[in-house]
Amino acid sequence: MQGKSPRTFDNYSRHVAALALHFGKVPTELDPEDIKDYLFELQKRSKTPSQSYFKHTVYGLRFLLKTEGLPYSYLHLPAIPKVKKLPTILSREEIWRMLQSTAGNVGNSMLCNPI
Repeated sequence: MQGKSPRTFDNYSRHVAALALHFGKVPTELDPEDIKDYLFELQKRSKTPSQSYFKHTVYGLRFLLKTEGLPYSYLHLPAIPKVKKLPTILSREEIWRMLQSTAGNVGNSMLCNPI
């Protein structure tokens, strides 16, 4: 498995196996509509914003298709967009309040005193 760790392979296999057990068939023998419904249910069940179980199932199915020599379009898998999240930038006032809250601490003197 080129470029993937053994744990990634185990994770993908576990998710594909769960799908196979759910339907009692190998995923490549399923109707694309069944896969779509299964993935919709996974997404709906997810209680976290990352939806990692859903993503790993899709990635596992993509890996399965690749190893079987089938195109991704074979099962009509959804695209998973990367979320580009910008870092939080603190204002001068927020930085000042943060430094003031550490007044008297060793860390504060290290930040404020030149060496």
